[in-house]
Amino acid sequence: QTATPTRSGPGAQLRYRSAPPPTYPIAALRGREQGTVLLRVEVSAEGRPTAVYIERSSGSRALDLAARQQVLRQWRFEPSMQDGVATSSVGLVPIEFSLPE
Repeated sequence: QTATPTRSGPGAQLRYRSAPPPTYPIAALRGREQGTVLLRVEVSAEGRPTAVYIERSSGSRALDLAARQQVLRQWRFEPSMQDGVATSSVGLVPIEFSLPE
C-alpha cells in the first residue's frame, strides 16, 4: 500500500507527518481484491483528519473502509500555513492496495 500527497483546496498540498499504511483486510486478500481508493480528507489546523470521505472507490468495500478508517484514526498531517498561521485544509489522498506477486 502506498500513499502519495496530492494537491488540496486552493493550491495547497497535504504533507504527511505520520502515514502508516492500512492493514490489508483478510477478506480482500482471500478474494484477491486490489485497487486504489481516493479519499478526500479534511485536516484541522493541528494536522488531525477531522473527516474522511471516499471520493473514488477501489471497487472493493473492504479496501475502501480499511483505507478510510486508517487515515481517520492513525494519520497525521503537517498543518497548512496561510500568512504564517496554521489553517484547516482539504486534500485528496490515494491509497493503493496491491497483492504480493
